[in-house]
Amino acid sequence: MKRIITALTTILLALTISNSVFAHSHLEGSTPADGETITEPITEISLEFDGKIEQGSFIEVTTTSGQDVELQDIIIGEGILTGTVSEPLANDDYQVNWSIMSADGHPLEGEFSFTVNAPVTETEEEVAEEPSETPEKVEDTTGGEKQSTESQEEASSDEVKEESSFTTVILIALVVIILVGGLFLLTKKRK
Repeated sequence: MKRIITALTTILLALTISNSVFAHSHLEGSTPADGETITEPITEISLEFDGKIEQGSFIEVTTTSGQDVELQDIIIGEGILTGTVSEPLANDDYQVNWSIMSADGHPLEGEFSFTVNAPVTETEEEVAEEPSETPEKVEDTTGGEKQSTESQEEASSDEVKEESSFTTVILIALVVIILVGGLFLLTKKRK
């Protein structure tokens, strides 16, 4: 009887852990869609996931020249992540990088791109010709340069990626150890 209970407990524990490892929210679609060419002004980018997403999820949008698009607001809803801009996006190719926290606590990330090719009025053309601002580096008191905010955000994003990879490896190792331990106990008790 102890063997049956031990075996069932081991199997149940392994299934519970393995389900939590693979129970992530996945991207079902986006507006605009990956590779889509938009021919109307757009002020919102929306991503739809097949599960709940948590606070801490975000979207970053950049142009083909690498210029960041400032998002006015990021809204996290029930399985929907939305970024809004104050003015319609200019005609250009855009790259969207997203990172979410699944309901099970696991971070996921991805990217997609789209193109805006909307009719341009004369006023918009004049505004587009104005020089754009570039992030400035701040000098510290020792005379060196500090990283720009952009570089700091990239470094933080890399740390999150490393941490999520490490967590995944640990969880997989725990599942393997539990399975091997359960099998060892079963074979030991049979002898």
